[in-house]
Amino acid sequence: MRTRKVTIKDIATEAGVSIALVSFVMNSKADGKDPHRVNKETAQRILAVASKLNYQPNNAARTLRSGKTHTIGVIVSDISNKFFADIARCIEDRAYKHKYTVLFGSSDENPGKLENLIEVFRNKGIDGLIVVPCEGADAAICRVAQENLPIVLLDRQVANTNLSSVVLDNRRAGAEITKALIRRGFTRIEMISYSMKLSNIGEREEGYRIGMAEAGLGGNVRIHQLRHDKLRKIDEIIRDARQRGVEAFVFATNTLALSGLTAIFRNGWRVPEDVAMACFDSNETFDIYKTAVAYVRQPIERFGTEALDLLIKSIEQQDETTTSTRIVLTPEIVESAPPATRPEAKEAIWE
Repeated sequence: MRTRKVTIKDIATEAGVSIALVSFVMNSKADGKDPHRVNKETAQRILAVASKLNYQPNNAARTLRSGKTHTIGVIVSDISNKFFADIARCIEDRAYKHKYTVLFGSSDENPGKLENLIEVFRNKGIDGLIVVPCEGADAAICRVAQENLPIVLLDRQVANTNLSSVVLDNRRAGAEITKALIRRGFTRIEMISYSMKLSNIGEREEGYRIGMAEAGLGGNVRIHQLRHDKLRKIDEIIRDARQRGVEAFVFATNTLALSGLTAIFRNGWRVPEDVAMACFDSNETFDIYKTAVAYVRQPIERFGTEALDLLIKSIEQQDETTTSTRIVLTPEIVESAPPATRPEAKEAIWE
């Protein structure tokens, strides 16, 4: 038998106060305001009665009253990617503290899917959107901004726009991770990257070029660009590079690094004795096999918290004139202890 839903009238009757007073206290609590302004003892009694009766507020009515659903959308490129999964976890945890619900989606680097997710989320009544732009989605993202839905870009930027964003200093990261290999004595260093025209990828490639040029190795610069759905070709790239005497690789992403490591092992080579590698973000595989000479540690928690805070600020100030904010996070370079290199292995590298 279904029990009748508890109403504010039931609370008012048991607490011995007016319905209007109960409504004020409960709405103040729901909106994050101080419900004790009326009278501390009375407010506490009302809240205690509500808790005892297991009162569940009418969220639909609250939405009509405030014009907000306290729901946001987050679209990343791939939620199964550890980098994005960890950021999503941070966003969800912080959103909960602000009494927001989060809807998640993955674009899979497909602009059509990203645009569809935006439409689905908008139909759900989201108050704002955090999105990792993918190639070809600039127009869809700009339309969102023009329609005054608060939006924050994550990890990547959209060219020629003035949207709030939280990104890594990828140019600096690319340069520093390259220099970490150069400090180990490697000079024939090539980069494996994506063919996608994404801001973060382009900046990492530029950083690699800068790092090589500053060490007087500009003539050795070579960037191999792969489609994100054609990673099997990385095997051919690495075999060819080894035949040409390449000593080390900089991988533009963690996914590329894992595919590259698989290819290296499949060909019977060791890291870093036969070929060295540097990449973005760590991975359990690297930790187990002690393979990465160096990697860029990205501030995951700051990515999530800064993006969520920027979005909530934009939502709360939506009726006011707001300016966009670009937050650039500083990368940290983590280097492993240099292994005891056998002389014959070093000579083989230079052949």
